[in-house]
Amino acid sequence: MPLDYSGQNLRGRSFSGQDLSGANFSQSDIRGVNFSTAILKGANFRYALAGLAHHWAIGLVIGSWLLSGVSGQLSGLAGFLVTLTLDRINPVNFNAGVASSVMLVVFLILTICYGLGTVSITVAIAVGIAIDIAFAFGFEVIVIVAGSLAFTAASASVLAVALAIVVFSTITTKVTAKLAVVVALTVAVIIAIKLSGTSTIAHILASTVAVAVTLLGTYVGHRTLANDQKYKLIWSLVTRLTARGTSFNGADLTDADFTQATLKHTDFKNTIFASTYNMM
Repeated sequence: MPLDYSGQNLRGRSFSGQDLSGANFSQSDIRGVNFSTAILKGANFRYALAGLAHHWAIGLVIGSWLLSGVSGQLSGLAGFLVTLTLDRINPVNFNAGVASSVMLVVFLILTICYGLGTVSITVAIAVGIAIDIAFAFGFEVIVIVAGSLAFTAASASVLAVALAIVVFSTITTKVTAKLAVVVALTVAVIIAIKLSGTSTIAHILASTVAVAVTLLGTYVGHRTLANDQKYKLIWSLVTRLTARGTSFNGADLTDADFTQATLKHTDFKNTIFASTYNMM
């Protein structure tokens, strides 16, 4: 007799490799369930709820909020480093500000044109350029450090806010993703102003740069959701983070019924779908 799991809470259980032909999972909660290599011929998944395990989804939400905050801090730091160009009295600070500005411009252009997949390459190029300039013009080591730090901070900030946006958009709502951007922007401006002393001009410059870096992260996040191949790195990372959903990897779903089933964050790799119907 086929097994009946209808209406049950099966979250986090494992049915890997089992023969569940004709089993009834209708209206059951199968979030985080492992059906890998199971035989599910003719199984009934009508109105079943698949996807991420509850605790893992909560962890991702909390992590995404933290990423928003971290992004804001790093954007603020990048903004502050640019304000060093306003210090005309101390040549070291001025040169460090120029190096930071150059690094940020290089990063912004390359990220928009070529995507975050080139970040590791551009970091190496940027650091190399900074070192060459430093030796050529006799700049202090702080110039190299500041330029590299600005580049790294911007890279990490864009990655953090983009990840937060994509995660929120895929596991909660787009409204939450927008709130994450607001948090990142707010933190970025606060940090930029606090670091840039008392000068109004420095506050404006630092805030402008911080906001620009954060908005770049927002742009990358939205382009990732639009399946832009330049930003497939972000999507790959999010896919790994959300891989703890319901898994049918290698399962046999011949004649299985998924009418009105919720299949968000569900792994169907290497699955047999012969005559499977009503998958939404």
